[in-house]
Amino acid sequence: MRDFSIRIWAEGNPGNIIMMYLTALNLKNTLGFGMLRHVHIPLFNINIPDHDLHGMIGLHDRNSTNGRLRGEFPLAGYSNAIKQCDASFLMLEGFYQNVNNFPDRNLFDYEKEFPVLSDVNDHGGEDDLVINIRGGDILKAIHPHYTQLPPEFYEALIARTGKHPIFYGQLDPSPYLEELRQRFPNATFISSRGVERDFDFIRKSHYVVPALSTFSWLAAWLSNAKKIFFPVAGIFSPMQHPSAMLLPFNDKRYEFFTFPIYFARNIQEYREYMDPIRNLWEYTDTDKLREMCKSKERSLDAALSLFNANDYLALYPEFTDLYQKFGKTGLINHFCEAGFWEGRKPFFFDENSYSARYPMAALSVAQGHYRNMLDHYINVGHKMGYKTT
Repeated sequence: MRDFSIRIWAEGNPGNIIMMYLTALNLKNTLGFGMLRHVHIPLFNINIPDHDLHGMIGLHDRNSTNGRLRGEFPLAGYSNAIKQCDASFLMLEGFYQNVNNFPDRNLFDYEKEFPVLSDVNDHGGEDDLVINIRGGDILKAIHPHYTQLPPEFYEALIARTGKHPIFYGQLDPSPYLEELRQRFPNATFISSRGVERDFDFIRKSHYVVPALSTFSWLAAWLSNAKKIFFPVAGIFSPMQHPSAMLLPFNDKRYEFFTFPIYFARNIQEYREYMDPIRNLWEYTDTDKLREMCKSKERSLDAALSLFNANDYLALYPEFTDLYQKFGKTGLINHFCEAGFWEGRKPFFFDENSYSARYPMAALSVAQGHYRNMLDHYINVGHKMGYKTT
């Protein structure tokens, strides 16, 4: 087995770190080798120590690249790249807030990896609608995409489901919480009882409305909830927060509700952003939402899956010094961080020859279905056995 390290940078709240960890796990499972490094998730007693990587040559998946890919990790691409170079490690330096990064729920034992609290049976039942509320530091508008949701949204869901509302979470005193208490005098309000209990309560509940947070997202996603009423707003909206994609389109438990783009302000001024959009959200069919969110960008994963380091060096001899210093690992890092975005070719490719040999491909490009002939080959041509030169 190859001695290879997969290290996450592991900063941020538990939700962010778990997403990094799941991405690393998925890569390890795909490769069939590798050691995870620098993982600390006290919520589930996961503690994997760091490893001294100084003096070693490795791959770096930068946060700037990850953000440009809606948080998606190029799994197939890096699997190809790692196997053709002598890198000793891969550093995962992004947030990886993309549902496609995580192991398939049908194939991976999430309950074993992230066990529920066996000595606690506290959760929302069949007749309850659990509405997670996040307060804490986001009340100070630490990030413009961490917003609160309009009470009218909760009001409509309560009327639609006929269920008893339980507002659960960080119920810090604020004008927003006051409004919730006034609007829902018969609701149950349960303040946070610590990270473990909060996560477990949401996860075990049957009907859930997550707060706009990765912590809440994971608790709902890992649950066996019968229905998850999902707000496509703030950090959950790819149109507003394009560095993430956390919409589980293939999960039948989810109902999606699209909100206008709106930005957080200090909670004392929450009505400034909330009043104009209070009744503008709407239920959105999954297929329609999928089409709305379809990425129009080229795929780094597809390009990296076909990347050939020898071809890249021959095409761009100006990187000879980089190659002499870092080998194929250096060329792969350059392609991911700069070359792909600059439109450099990942392998030998003759557009003239390709268009002459495959006129239907050339027509598809002319009709705007692909950016150029190389884009056609990377996405479909190679699967059809087309030649590059």
